[in-house]
Amino acid sequence: MNSSKKEGIAKLIKEARLKKGYSQQQLADLTQLNLRSVQRIENAEVLPRAYNLNLLAKQLGLDMEELKSLDDITEVSVSVGMPLAKPITNNPRKLILSSTLALVSILFTAAFLSQSSRFPETNFELFLLLSAVASLDAIVLWRIWN
Repeated sequence: MNSSKKEGIAKLIKEARLKKGYSQQQLADLTQLNLRSVQRIENAEVLPRAYNLNLLAKQLGLDMEELKSLDDITEVSVSVGMPLAKPITNNPRKLILSSTLALVSILFTAAFLSQSSRFPETNFELFLLLSAVASLDAIVLWRIWN
């Protein structure tokens, strides 16, 4: 972790706390964090998790964009298993696209197989076709979800 990021966040939080006239204990109580956690953040001993940083920013009236510019929240969030603090993606849309793709792939493959009198001649050819369809689906799904 970059110590300059920790120091930058620590400075902003401490300055905002003092500007509001809060003690460390009062800030800890307002955010429902442990006093020791607030102390460690302000002393730049730790880089706060995204969730804690959001709590502190809301309570102190800090701009999250300013804090994000100092801290790579995604890196911290992933390393501690917290939800990412970036804009929420449109997951329902992605789920609908994924489900539709799977259904259309199944229907097109079934239609092709039902109309073809000579294909597949062997089970091997059938499995090759199904593997090709599954691979194409995986590529498209990967593009949708990234």
